[in-house]
Amino acid sequence: MPTLGWRNALAIFALATLASPAGATPLPLADSLAQQPADTSARPSHRARRTDYTVAPGVTWHYEKPGQLRWLTHIPRDLVQFPRYFKRENVPAFAGIAAGSVALWLADEPILHGAQSLGRTLHLDPADQYRTLVYIPIRLGSSKIPLEFRVPDNLNSTFYFLGDGWTHLAIASSFMTYGWIKHDNRAAQTATQLGEAILSTGLVVQALKRSTGRQSPFQATHDRGRWDFFPSYNTYQGNVSNYDAFPTGHLATAMATVTVIAENYPEYRFIRPLGYSLMGVLGYSMLNNGVHWASDYPLGIALGYGFAKIAVRNGRTRVTEPQSPAESTGWQPPVHPRPWYRRGELSPFSYGPFTGGSLTWRL
Repeated sequence: MPTLGWRNALAIFALATLASPAGATPLPLADSLAQQPADTSARPSHRARRTDYTVAPGVTWHYEKPGQLRWLTHIPRDLVQFPRYFKRENVPAFAGIAAGSVALWLADEPILHGAQSLGRTLHLDPADQYRTLVYIPIRLGSSKIPLEFRVPDNLNSTFYFLGDGWTHLAIASSFMTYGWIKHDNRAAQTATQLGEAILSTGLVVQALKRSTGRQSPFQATHDRGRWDFFPSYNTYQGNVSNYDAFPTGHLATAMATVTVIAENYPEYRFIRPLGYSLMGVLGYSMLNNGVHWASDYPLGIALGYGFAKIAVRNGRTRVTEPQSPAESTGWQPPVHPRPWYRRGELSPFSYGPFTGGSLTWRL
């Protein structure tokens, strides 16, 4: 990591500077002592890394310092752990995702036309307009994978850019930089968890896109888009937008980012409302420019949320609160039940036009 690099460089530089050159005449003892560095015991010690964070009364999380790119090795683990969500208690959530997707699929055409009509009313140009700032052509064998950085050139493209990979890379890099500078393990772990969750989500989203082959709205030749299941690799690569609508990768990535940050910083309650509001703007922009159908959204959002929760769960540990003397010895004060005549509880009573009081007896 860069922090370790410059420290090692300074240490080597210091040793080389203090070492006597070959053939040099040794200094007299008095001169040698005079050139010794002053006592550093009074100097402030190097700031320790912060690892424990109390986010609520009785809730403290411990974060280890993340290793160099070690988070990449966690992605296979996350993919293996994801099926654990398929448990009985999660059946209502999965049923809701499926029902929501079907309901939106039935209404895809009117939702899409309504969003685009609103865009025309607001003079929100749906054209995908960007300005290229950096372009570096890179070839891997016969494939061309350019390194390109573009910035949006109109308002709708700015909204759409909220789900771009560069946006989330900048967010993760900001947390990592802050963690390095401030010796803050929570910020550094948040950065690695973002990378872990986004890449894990992206792998599953890409697998589903290449399996379902749904047309994007602006390419649609059928109502709600044609589904061409399991297109060949060359067919898919030859016309990606004709096959990659379902599920949405932009909203999946955005949901992963919002969830990771909100889970690690629960004391900042504005994160989720702000994040979900920006996701709403992003979702609308993708309807307005015809990139996605509304029914592409539920599954993508669920995938981003699930992989973010896995990354956070594996990236921190709950600190056990110290026990009180009574708890540590196993002794508990005796509980004396109240006498029967003190068990009555009087509470206000209101039902329609009738008001009064009710007396409840707890036996």
